[in-house]
Amino acid sequence: MTHVLAIDIGGTKLAAGLVADDGTVLHDREVPTDARDADAVGRALADLVRAVVADGRGEGLEVADVVGIGSAGPVDTTTGTVHPVNIVSLRGFPLVEHVAAQASQALGRTVSAALAQDGQCFAAAEQWVGAAAGSPSMMGVVVSTGIGGGIVLDGRILAGKTGNAGFISHVGVVLDGELLPGSGASGVVEAYASGPAMVRAAHAQGWRVGEAADARHLTQDAREGDPVATAVIAAGTRALASAFLSTAALFDLTDIVVGGGVASAGDVLMDPLRRAYAELAVYPHLADVRISTSTLPRRSGLVGAGRLGWTTLAG
Repeated sequence: MTHVLAIDIGGTKLAAGLVADDGTVLHDREVPTDARDADAVGRALADLVRAVVADGRGEGLEVADVVGIGSAGPVDTTTGTVHPVNIVSLRGFPLVEHVAAQASQALGRTVSAALAQDGQCFAAAEQWVGAAAGSPSMMGVVVSTGIGGGIVLDGRILAGKTGNAGFISHVGVVLDGELLPGSGASGVVEAYASGPAMVRAAHAQGWRVGEAADARHLTQDAREGDPVATAVIAAGTRALASAFLSTAALFDLTDIVVGGGVASAGDVLMDPLRRAYAELAVYPHLADVRISTSTLPRRSGLVGAGRLGWTTLAG
């Protein structure tokens, strides 16, 4: 049985595995990301590729001629390079060329590689075998220390000219609003709805001042009825709902799937998010959009990269 070799590159871990045509992941392995050293990342990827290919061949599995790669972004699919915000050493790294060369060496034949940013792979996984399986038009959004996303239309990732379509973090929600630290962008949704953004807003209102509190503490306090935590989450999720509505209006979406560390807080975040979206969505085709949480919390990156490989093979 043929499987696609899938690679997932994130700020904390590198993962690889073999993905079947039904989304099943076999022989997956992961190692920590050395974000300080591009050469170390390159060597770790080479080791992962060799190990996963050897594991698969040991069970008689065939490996397809396309490798699917999902990476922290931005990416540039026109050059095959990546420019991750959270992995400074990899900015400009020729990822497609490197992975294709390592896979070709491991397999003993020439193979190619396809690249997408990690938010797109998350969306592809959820549309393939996750919470929005079979959806004709959906968006996947990861809400954590930052906000990432991707759009899948008719079963294929919407890539855009450089591979960064679905970059929802920079959708504007407030004209001339808050600055997003480290980017210079103002009024974008990540400045209001990411975990650190909501924590900053809560601190500004006197919540746990001087404590090393993070988004987990914020959501826990909101669950226990803390008024500042509750109000900040309501404001952050309303900003997120506004960005969702803008995207749903542009692409006539049927589904939006939310994942990531902040989203794992459950109803304390999802309930106000759904309420805010319902208040903002006045047209029936927008009000009907389903907003759900991820069903693939751990392996969505590999599953989505595998989906990219399979759709690339199909042409």
